[in-house]
Formats: sequence, C-alpha cells, structure tokens
Amino acid sequence: MSLASFTPPPPAPLSPAPLPPAPLPPAPLSPDATLITPRGPGLLPWLAEAWRTRRIALMLARRSLKARYRQTWLGAGWAILQPLLLMLVYWGIFGHLLGVPTGGDAPYPVFAFTGLVLWQFFSRALMDASASILHQAHFVTKVYFPRLHMPLASLMVAAVDMAAGLVCLALLLAVFRIWPEVRWLLLLGPLALLLVTGAGAALLLSALVLRFRDVGHLLPLTTQVLMVAAPVIYPAHLVPGVMGAVYRLNPMVTVIEGARTALLGTPAPEPVPALLSVALAAGLLLLGLRTVRRMEPAMADLI
Repeated sequence: MSLASFTPPPPAPLSPAPLPPAPLPPAPLSPDATLITPRGPGLLPWLAEAWRTRRIALMLARRSLKARYRQTWLGAGWAILQPLLLMLVYWGIFGHLLGVPTGGDAPYPVFAFTGLVLWQFFSRALMDASASILHQAHFVTKVYFPRLHMPLASLMVAAVDMAAGLVCLALLLAVFRIWPEVRWLLLLGPLALLLVTGAGAALLLSALVLRFRDVGHLLPLTTQVLMVAAPVIYPAHLVPGVMGAVYRLNPMVTVIEGARTALLGTPAPEPVPALLSVALAAGLLLLGLRTVRRMEPAMADLI
C-alpha cells in the first residue's frame, strides 16, 4: 500500500474532565458565634453595626471601671469626693470672700455643686475618651469591631461617676431643705443635651488625637480654660453684651443653667441662644460620628 493512499485512523475521543466536587454545606454556627458580614456604605449601616455589637462597649466600660478603682480605699467614692472638695474651695473663695451671686435664692454650695457635677462629666469624657483608641492599640491592631465603642465606653464610665455625683447632689439639696418639685423633671432636658455634647466632643477628639498627637497635650489646658468659660461657679448673666450673646451659644451654658433652673428655680436660659446651642451640639455629634467613621480604616496604621 502506497503512502499516498494511507488514511490515518480517527483520533480517540477525549475523556470528559472530572467534575469538581460539590461544595460542602456551611457548618452550623454555634449560639455564641458572631457572623461578620460586609456592611453597606454610609453612616447609618455603620451605626447599625455598632448597635448590634453594643455589648462590646459595655464590656470595655466595665473593664475601665474595675481598673480605675482597683486597690483604692474609697473606690467610686472618689467620683463624689472630688466635686465636694472643689465645692468647698469655691464656696470659701467665691461664696464668702467675693460674694458671687447665684441669680436667685439658691445657696452657693448647691449652686456650685450642680455645675461641678455636670462639668466633671464633660471634662472626664473629653480627657478619657480622647485617648481611648490610642491607649487600646492592642485591640485596634488585632481585633475587628467598630472603633466607636472605645470612646463610648469612656463616656459610660463618666456617666456612672456623674450618677454618683447626682445622688450626692440630692442629699445636699435635702441638707439645705430644697425638696423635690415637679419642675425637677425638666432636668432630663439638660442631661440629654450634656450627653449629646459630651459624645460629640469625645468622638471628635478620639479620632483627631490619632493624627495630631499635640491635641492630647493641649487638652488639659483647654479643659481648664473651657471651665472658666462656662457658668460652673458663677451665673451666666454676669457676662453682658455681645460677649454674653456669643457666650450663651456654648451648649454647656445651656446645660448648667438649665439644670439650675430645674433644681433651684434660677432664671431660665434665653430661648433663642438655648435652641442654637442645641443645634450646635447636634452638629458636633454628627461631625464626631463622621470623623470616626472616616478615619476608622486607617486607625491601625496611625497607631
């Protein structure tokens, strides 16, 4: 047979490739397991995730409380003793020597202690929350959870101290024969504004300290200046004119003056500056939330 008439045999059919094994069904989650799923963009999904994991903030707050008062004789009594001692000092200087008026018939010790308890919450929230993320770098670099919980935990600790101070304030009111009235319910408004203002400032500072460390060094001095610029130991009506109009835009002025109105019957804050200060506090809270959320992906690198 010649090569020209040779026909090669047809190629053998290829065997089909083996099919990949079927994927295994996901293992059932235990009741204590936490499933982390990608969240959507925007502030609201981020806040929803923080709400779902709110137990982390409670755990961090409990841990901070135990660490703060560990191996101390008075324990949480320091939250009451500090404003009491300051009240006695200010009573001697401003109440007796200088005769600072209270804007009503309220005794100066109760007048000053009301402002000190509220200011102590704001000051402690700023000081503790500003360094809350920086001082817990081991959590930030190793464990994922919304960083919002760290400054909020510091805020909760400050709120516990304020609650102890308010109990002492109630006893002090009884000593001066100032008994509960219906208007005491108005105290809820200033307390809510205080929480909003403290949360906004704490969140904003906790994020800024990571990028600008000088903020942490300036904060103690800034807090002392802000205390002088708030009616903690004097009534707000002593600041007159244009300066007084700008002064009353400070949310802490509305907080302290509103609390004294509710408890002591002193003149109420002017309505227009009070409403503007509420708007400023709400804007501060929104700015703090947006700042923490925007800086959250880079926090581990900044630390």
